[in-house]
Amino acid sequence: MHLTRRILHLPAKPVDFRYPQRNLDLTNSMFEFMHNNGGIGLAATQVGLRMRLFVVHVDSWQRACFNPEILGFLPETRELDEGCLSFPGDTCIIERPDVIDVRYQDYQGDWHSERFAGLVSRCFQHELDHLDGVTMWDRYEQKNAGQ
Repeated sequence: MHLTRRILHLPAKPVDFRYPQRNLDLTNSMFEFMHNNGGIGLAATQVGLRMRLFVVHVDSWQRACFNPEILGFLPETRELDEGCLSFPGDTCIIERPDVIDVRYQDYQGDWHSERFAGLVSRCFQHELDHLDGVTMWDRYEQKNAGQ
C-alpha cells in the first residue's frame, strides 16, 4: 500500500505550538498545494504528516485549523456528492450534519469557536475525518454496508 494511502487510516497527533513560525510556513505550503490542485480543503495526513491540522478555503472563509474539534451539531443532515484530493476524480454521496459548532487553534495556539453551515461545515467535517483516519470511502462504505 502506498505511504499516503496508509497514513490516511492513521489518527493524527496533536500539534504543539513551540514553533509557531514553522506552523505558519507549513500552512502556507498546504494552502499553495491545495489551491494548485483545485481543492477546498487539505489535511496534513494527505501530505504525509501525522498532525492534527487542516486548511480550508471555501468562498471567503480561509483558515488553518490546528487540533480541531466538533463540539456539537444540529440534527438536520444533507446528502451531497464529495470529492477528495487523495482520490482524484472520485466522488461519492456522504450524509453529514449541515450545521456544526466547532473549535480549533490557529498557528500560534489561540483557540477559536465558530458555527458553520453548508459547504464550510461539510469541508470541516471531511478534513476532520482525515485527521481521525477516516476517508470519504470509509464513510460511504459504513453507510452502505447494511444495504
